[in-house]
Amino acid sequence: MDKNTFYLFLLFIFVITFLGGWLPTVRTWSKSTFKMIISFCAGVLLGAVFFHILPESAPVLGDNLGYPIMVGFLLIFLLVKFIMVHPCEEGDCDYHTVGMAAYVGIGIHSVLDGVAIGAGSLMNMSLVIILAVTIHKFPAALALSSMLVKGGEYSRGKILVSMFIFALATPLGAIFALALLKSMDEVMVAVALGVSAGTFLFISISDLLPTVYEEHEKGFKNLLSFCLGIFVMILSKGLI
Repeated sequence: MDKNTFYLFLLFIFVITFLGGWLPTVRTWSKSTFKMIISFCAGVLLGAVFFHILPESAPVLGDNLGYPIMVGFLLIFLLVKFIMVHPCEEGDCDYHTVGMAAYVGIGIHSVLDGVAIGAGSLMNMSLVIILAVTIHKFPAALALSSMLVKGGEYSRGKILVSMFIFALATPLGAIFALALLKSMDEVMVAVALGVSAGTFLFISISDLLPTVYEEHEKGFKNLLSFCLGIFVMILSKGLI
């Protein structure tokens, strides 16, 4: 992928993420539709890990592959469970107050997505990683913006500014990571991809996958969306 195309994709990620953050400020998002989107994202992230990232990293890292994956998994676990703030899983409350600590955690998470893109571009996986990140960022921005709107503590202008910063974090992280990793050998690039795989695994398993079986009455729609996400990644293996 040439430099101009790379930057165009980063611009696309920014636009999609900001769009996800803007929508809740102008309309209420359907809960059932949102769950289907989340289920699809879970499938895409899992598919990206098992069919793209791990097969590319394993030949380089060998028996050491598990270490960066564990680092990425635990890093996001700490951010999500101890810093970032999420809506109630039980659905009994509408929102949690999102403070500065939550923004720091979400910002670091977004930068890590950028690192994944930068590392992927150096191992001919940029399109796969960009697809996985883009599909994940839209509902993440949608959820974060919805929390701020429901909280009623922030004006529409402040919410849009926060979404602008959130949307910008991943492209900036990708540019920084690409510049940094260019001067390093393939082992360090594979380590960065391994860390990204760990973050993707946690996000999909902990945050997204429970949505697939959350509602048993309409669960087949979520399951279908989940399987479609996996199929997209399998199909992309032969195309990208």
